[in-house]
Amino acid sequence: MFEYSIPNNTLSRSELNYEGGEVKNIHYGDILIKFDSFVDVERENIPFITNGYADDYKNRLLQEGDIVFADTAEDETTGKAIEITNIQDVNIVAGLHTIAYRPRIKMSPCFSGYYFNSQSYRKQLLPLMQGIKVLSLSKANLAKTEAVTPSSLCEQAAIGDFFRTLDDAITLRQRKLEGLRELKRGYLQQMFPQAGARVPRVRFAGFTGEWVERKLGDLFTERSERSSEGKLISVTINFGVVEASSLERKDSSSDDKSNYKKVKIGDIAYNSMRMWQGASGFSNYSGILSPAYTVIVPNRGVCSVFFSYMFKLVKMIQTFQASSQGLTSDTWNLKFPLLKNIIVIVPCHEEQTAIGNFFRAFDEQITAQAARLEQLRQLKTAYLQKMFI
Repeated sequence: MFEYSIPNNTLSRSELNYEGGEVKNIHYGDILIKFDSFVDVERENIPFITNGYADDYKNRLLQEGDIVFADTAEDETTGKAIEITNIQDVNIVAGLHTIAYRPRIKMSPCFSGYYFNSQSYRKQLLPLMQGIKVLSLSKANLAKTEAVTPSSLCEQAAIGDFFRTLDDAITLRQRKLEGLRELKRGYLQQMFPQAGARVPRVRFAGFTGEWVERKLGDLFTERSERSSEGKLISVTINFGVVEASSLERKDSSSDDKSNYKKVKIGDIAYNSMRMWQGASGFSNYSGILSPAYTVIVPNRGVCSVFFSYMFKLVKMIQTFQASSQGLTSDTWNLKFPLLKNIIVIVPCHEEQTAIGNFFRAFDEQITAQAARLEQLRQLKTAYLQKMFI
């Protein structure tokens, strides 16, 4: 399958730099996380070997079309491969925890990278991996695998172009998603007052005057109802309040749920021991929560959607941390008797609602973009399974 293996080097991250040099280095971590199927050497930001001179690496230099595998990882991404493309006059070598090979026969550009990451090829690799916590793939075992590829370079080129088109669509969708998230972060900074201020920098038309100080205990009441009946709800740092069944983790809830707390649509629920990390959210569901959570109900004239976004602000997270009880971060706890004494700056109910609805609509756009991105990724995965033997 391969003409020969190319010696790699064992330099760590600390021996690399992005400032300049004569020889670039492909690190296994970049293969696992940064690159997908192929790497455009001329365009990608790849580190240089500090004090590395081209003459010292003559027998290790990679060429156009070479394949570099990551030989170790903590999961089954071990063996992920990239194809070296657009190398031009760049000196580049395979680095720590990599195995580099040069194909024996001519292959169409950008076909190999997709083939060696296909399920068809990777099913050969899985039985050859060794280890328990960390999986590794030896050069000897990798050499035992076989490649089944179209003999026609035209067909290889067509397959490679098809997947590159898919990747371009995925990249475009990813950029749109990142752009929306960045825009949301900007609005969160602009539409809530900065420290010491009484009005935000950006405001909807029709709203004037200063925001006012209120204690959270004047705005919310703790929900104390208990029940064993209802949909099991959970609170996450990244996604707020979700159905527990939507999480890809083992159900560790107690069989006896008689002491579980009720939560209703419109409530805010938070993890009392993780509030300082942002584990809170507006509930779109009615159900039950573990007793470890706190559920608060908005009083009349309070928009809980608005406060669900306020509670995610960096300054509020810092306030929650400072208000929590406990000697170490493992024991910090923010029950409602502590939360209710926290003072916040808030606008009138109408402005709360306008801000809350604005960010909720923003999140709906982000969710839609993320769903489209995931659909494209799943489509690519499906084609990687179907288009290779």
